[in-house]
Amino acid sequence: MERDLSVGTVFSAAFSAFAARARVLVPIVFFSSLVVSAISRLLGPEGIGFLVGWVVDAAFFALVQAVAMTVLRDLRERRPASSIGDLLATALPPLPAATLVGVLALAAVTVALVFLIVPGLYLMTIWAVVLPVAVVERPGVFDAFGRSRGLVRGNGWKVLGVVLLLGLLLAVSAALALLLHRHAAGPVVSILFGSLLSSVIAPIQMLVLGVLYFRLLDIERERPAESVLEQPGDSAS
Repeated sequence: MERDLSVGTVFSAAFSAFAARARVLVPIVFFSSLVVSAISRLLGPEGIGFLVGWVVDAAFFALVQAVAMTVLRDLRERRPASSIGDLLATALPPLPAATLVGVLALAAVTVALVFLIVPGLYLMTIWAVVLPVAVVERPGVFDAFGRSRGLVRGNGWKVLGVVLLLGLLLAVSAALALLLHRHAAGPVVSILFGSLLSSVIAPIQMLVLGVLYFRLLDIERERPAESVLEQPGDSAS
């Protein structure tokens, strides 16, 4: 049985998980994105508004990651699908620490990418599963970074492959969002279209990172790939 990390299988499992649980993922992310978009528009893109908006965005992605990890846990353990209320209740406790982890990681990666691309890619690779670690293991803000690096160790190139492919997916979605924004009939329509797009892309992004985390965890524990990367749609209720 395979104990290796496969980029294609990670994405396949993430898409299957989204298909199996879209009925709960999409509403949560859609309405959360509406709130985030409204706050960002009210605050504006400059000064303190930019900084607060950055934290709000980090909280949004931390929330989606926490929800995604519960979804993957349900599929992994063949549990019935959690309700929207249960998903949100499970996601809230790790949210403050995960938000801070997201802010720090994004700031460090952004600075590294601005000055040199290679250091930025390196940080994106070793911290690829820092949010799942913060949500599931809750080791503390700074320990989460070290734990992520430890999980990635020995699989860096394949994790980089996952990161680059995910980056390509996000770049395409960003281009589509920009196109929709330019042709939207007013800010309300723009926010609605943007939130609708986010309700698909954000869960897939966090499911990819979640599947990657569980796969690296199984490699660390020398478990077979089937324990995490079976087709989750088969066990959906």
